Amino acid sequence: MITSTVALSMLAVSVLNTTTAVSADAVSDTQNAINTNKSETDKLLKDIASANADNIKLQEQISDNTEKIEKLKTDIDQSNEKIDKLNGQIEGAKVEVEKRTEALKGQLVALQKKSGDTVSGNIYLDFVINSENFSDLVSRTFTVNKLNQANKEALNDVKEAKDQYTSLLNEQEKTKANLQSDKSELETKQNDLKSMKEKSDQQQADLNKKIEDNKATLVALQSQYEEAANAVKLAQDKANATAQVADAKKENKNDNKATENKTTSEATSSSNAGSISQGDGSAHGIVAGNTYPWGQCTWYVKQVAPWAGNNWGNGGQWGSSAAAAGFRVDHSPAAGSIIVFLPGQSVGGQWTADGAYGHVAYVESVNGNSVTISQGGMGFSNPAGPNTQTISGAGSYIYIHR
Repeated sequence: MITSTVALSMLAVSVLNTTTAVSADAVSDTQNAINTNKSETDKLLKDIASANADNIKLQEQISDNTEKIEKLKTDIDQSNEKIDKLNGQIEGAKVEVEKRTEALKGQLVALQKKSGDTVSGNIYLDFVINSENFSDLVSRTFTVNKLNQANKEALNDVKEAKDQYTSLLNEQEKTKANLQSDKSELETKQNDLKSMKEKSDQQQADLNKKIEDNKATLVALQSQYEEAANAVKLAQDKANATAQVADAKKENKNDNKATENKTTSEATSSSNAGSISQGDGSAHGIVAGNTYPWGQCTWYVKQVAPWAGNNWGNGGQWGSSAAAAGFRVDHSPAAGSIIVFLPGQSVGGQWTADGAYGHVAYVESVNGNSVTISQGGMGFSNPAGPNTQTISGAGSYIYIHR
């Protein structure tokens, strides 16, 4: 009976070990799926960051074009004002010519009345010929010359002014036409930019949807992982219990030998316990609630933002891990949020995040499109932080909000 019982016990242990192996494989497969999901999410986040940077650039170009179009509108309005003014001056010159012509006609009529009947058919010549004496001849000749000179100069002045106004008008009309052509080109470019931005917005929306889909998959995988891990633990507990039963039966069969083995085991256990170093607690990073390695960027951020998770991985993975944990992750900077730099991403154009691990920091303040961050890491003079830095292009980075 004892032999049969031992055999059955060993068979049970064998079966449980097989179950444990199968469950362990399930845990490993699920963990691999989770890691793959996180890698895909990290890539999506990097794509979103790139799309967001392109979107920001397009928006800047649209804003710049809008300013140029508004300036051209102002220039065209000013050109129209100048054209209206020149048209008024030209009309004034025409009126002046008409006035001068009417005055000349009046002078001719007066001379004709004074000279009497015409002799030569020329009013000025008749006026001179009909002089009463030599002195009157000289006087009349002087008067005719003065009238001719004055009228000639007046008409020339008016004509030159009119020609000048007309030239300025033609030049201004040409300037206006060029301005309107430039405005049309800018408006066409503006429509193209807006169309590109709409496509960029749609691309970002599609990427965000993929992130949400990955998040749902990751949550399901983590649930499967926990179930598989629990199954492994349960199987292991049963295997341990069965082994203890087998050991107990062996001890009943040979009590003296079991006692000797127990004494030896206790002595060995006591000896091993005495050799284990517990540490004095003075090492860096021995901080309750923070399991990240001291001197790493993740350690510092966990210190200043205790709400961050302990199992979020490397800095570049924090965005996907936080999203899976239910935190809001986007490109909107806010004081008190966590900023994520993907592997190889530029940190404000001042240095580059590690190509394999990425980087995380804590947002101290936001000023327009710039953020001031504090951070830790072995690359700084103070690995435990805080090391502050202000960077621009805030909208191109990933932020985790509490």
